[in-house]
Amino acid sequence: MRPYRRRRPGGSIRPHPSILLLLLGVLIPLLLREPAPPAPAPLPQGEVLESVRAALPEELEPLRRAFVESGAALAGRVGYFWGGKSDAVGWDARWGVPAVVTAPGSDTTGESIPFGLDCSGFVSWCAVNAAGDAAAGAVIGSGVRDQWARCTPVAWDEAQPGDLLVFPDLSHVGIAAGRGTDGKLMVLHCSRSLGGVVCSPDARAVGFAGAGRPAIFTNTRASSKRARSGKPLRANSLLNGIASHAPRCLLRPL
Repeated sequence: MRPYRRRRPGGSIRPHPSILLLLLGVLIPLLLREPAPPAPAPLPQGEVLESVRAALPEELEPLRRAFVESGAALAGRVGYFWGGKSDAVGWDARWGVPAVVTAPGSDTTGESIPFGLDCSGFVSWCAVNAAGDAAAGAVIGSGVRDQWARCTPVAWDEAQPGDLLVFPDLSHVGIAAGRGTDGKLMVLHCSRSLGGVVCSPDARAVGFAGAGRPAIFTNTRASSKRARSGKPLRANSLLNGIASHAPRCLLRPL
């Protein structure tokens, strides 16, 4: 029988070689992995409308075109406001005017900041102004989850301008704005981290992962009624009206 050997005070325990190999196998790939490229910056405000229009197919349904162009008209002009909604047809006079954030769940709740839109409020306003009718807000839905629930999911490669794009956890929603010259899907969205309404040139790179077709487009009778009425959609007159108010509403840096 081997005599009992008392461990010396302060003696170290040697790890088993297999444990060292396991740790190295985990750490080495992490150290060698290249950092993820930063998300591309939004398009400059002055380039948004031109870039979006160039990305829209000529045969695009008029209601879709008006939906996308309405969103492009607000790029760089309306800031982010937690819980911000609007069913105004045209420019909302409240935008840019200080208001208290009353919706719970934000670190800005209770603060007074320039009024604007949140992501789903932006989508709703675009639907209202594409149709020229506040009732369109009830069709597109209110809130990201409600808007997504009213969509028919489509494959990313089949997303058309005017389809909705969402984050995987349904924390953010935007509007597909067509594909840029690089083939990547652009997105119009009202982003808190980016300060307001912007057009990002690569939707996937900023976190969007799902695409869905809103009921406002799948209901062909409703969407074609406006086109057959002979009344022009509001996009061009809307742009002129917003341009005249633009200096009143500045993005709030976050």
